[in-house]
Amino acid sequence: MTDPITTPTPEAPAKRRRLYRSLAGGAALLALGVIAGAGGWAMSRPAERVAFDPALATTTVATLADSDATKIEGRVTDIFGNKFVLEDATGRALVDTGRDGDERALVTKDEIVKVQGRFDRNELHATALQRTDGTTEELTAGPPRPPHDHAKGPHHHDDGPRTPHDGGPDHGPEDGPPPAP
Repeated sequence: MTDPITTPTPEAPAKRRRLYRSLAGGAALLALGVIAGAGGWAMSRPAERVAFDPALATTTVATLADSDATKIEGRVTDIFGNKFVLEDATGRALVDTGRDGDERALVTKDEIVKVQGRFDRNELHATALQRTDGTTEELTAGPPRPPHDHAKGPHHHDDGPRTPHDGGPDHGPEDGPPPAP
């Protein structure tokens, strides 16, 4: 008499393959869940606060250029919600205080402040403020903006190809004149 447990049947290899596929699929789903969970956790973490760096050299508004870290000093001339205009002897700059500026007033009109942050796309994204009395305000540093394609211009929106009927670049002489504005 043969033992049904030790005697292989024709269906045994097929069952084993199905079992291995199921286990592999489960492991893949588990790995995908771990990766998605880690990404969600990283995005939900609070943004870091950046301390005011006294060693960072102060620059003028006229010499601001896209950078990782810069510092300017001047007088607050206008306030617009979480943004304000800072003026020095060389010009004016728009300063964005981010979420912290949404929650409370960080500066007052005509106040002299030093602002540390990242200059990008004609705005200084503030990470710290220092007042004339030496008190500092550390601000939440938000995530950096995605890279900007300067070749397409500052306000480029890729809405797809233009058609001959909207006055786009594909408009040819055989289609007649472009529509009036």
